[in-house]
Amino acid sequence: MSANQQFPFAALHHVDVRVHFYFCLLVAVGLSRKQGRIGSNRQKNAFIMKWLKRARDNVTFQRAASEEISWLRSEILRHHPDRDPEPMLQLIYQTASSMQP
Repeated sequence: MSANQQFPFAALHHVDVRVHFYFCLLVAVGLSRKQGRIGSNRQKNAFIMKWLKRARDNVTFQRAASEEISWLRSEILRHHPDRDPEPMLQLIYQTASSMQP
């Protein structure tokens, strides 16, 4: 069995941790919105803060993204709770993606 058959997303081994982190966060926000759990920016911020808390405990992110998690939490807390963080998240994701080899 080849590596691609064992792990169909073998290309993710080469994906930058920041790109992976923000991709997962944006997908989680999008799915939550589609499921009707996010109806306002305040709810979106609360969801993201909870997601970040769980991500800090998650083996996938705990070491590589801990600084990113801390920075993002402080950035969200620094602004008004009704401010939409999603454009900033998308910009970071797109910028990090475009910088990949």
